[in-house]
Amino acid sequence: MAPNDRRCVSCRRVAPKSAFLRIVRLHPTHTVQLDQGMGRSAYLCPTAACLEAAQKRDRLSRMLKVKVPASIYEALWQRVQSPPAPVASTPARGDTPPIASPASLGSQAASSPAAKPGTSPACEQSAPQSRSPK
Repeated sequence: MAPNDRRCVSCRRVAPKSAFLRIVRLHPTHTVQLDQGMGRSAYLCPTAACLEAAQKRDRLSRMLKVKVPASIYEALWQRVQSPPAPVASTPARGDTPPIASPASLGSQAASSPAAKPGTSPACEQSAPQSRSPK
């Protein structure tokens, strides 16, 4: 699992944590709230199927080790049924600038001094001289 990946408590799908709804049991007070706070967290896919299964099997209460109030489930249902908020646009896969191919670098390589394969001229200059055996 990547460092910022999380797992849904219902379907067990792994995805970046931004793709989930976060339910938090706050540390000192043991109250449950959505999205913010420090403490024990559970992540849930923003789909009706995952929320229904989590509520039916009481998975959030088991993960957070505290009874989840009905008001939290009501807020989750509102979020699942409302259209998703717009996400900041990221460049499409084809919008990235092309990487120089080895063929286009051929003219640059021909103008540089000849070097041993796998070494650069800077490495050759700073390499220690070999000692002769005594």
